[in-house]
Amino acid sequence: MGVKLYKEPELKNPMMFCGWPGIGNIGIIAIDTLRGALKAEQFGEIEPYEFFNPWKVVIEKGLLKDLDFPGSRFYFQRIRNQDLIFFIGEQQPTEGRTRYAEGQKAYQMANLVLDVAEKFRCQRVYTSGAAITQVHHTARPRVWAVPN
Repeated sequence: MGVKLYKEPELKNPMMFCGWPGIGNIGIIAIDTLRGALKAEQFGEIEPYEFFNPWKVVIEKGLLKDLDFPGSRFYFQRIRNQDLIFFIGEQQPTEGRTRYAEGQKAYQMANLVLDVAEKFRCQRVYTSGAAITQVHHTARPRVWAVPN
């Protein structure tokens, strides 16, 4: 279990943006759209075996041919003079029957993401997500933020 880096880009005081799926997949869509628009390059991933069950199993002639797991990948890009790291997690780890991050596995994955942030000396880490609130369909939309 851990982080596998394919390369170690030379980054100067990068900012990290993290997205996981959640309500309406808002968090992952926002960060992945930004990553794609900036053409960020993949440089690593968190190994999935301790966190997830396979999404797909391929068996041919009674033999296991392939396992497909949710991805948890790191990307980088430099825009003007600002280095950026993106983390895209296709699924949130959980221990239990809930759909969203819960238990030790969720903390372990969060710590691995923060280990990468520390390794590259990120000056800030931003996460993106969505939550359900009781909002009437005629109410003016609001954006909620929790700064730290």
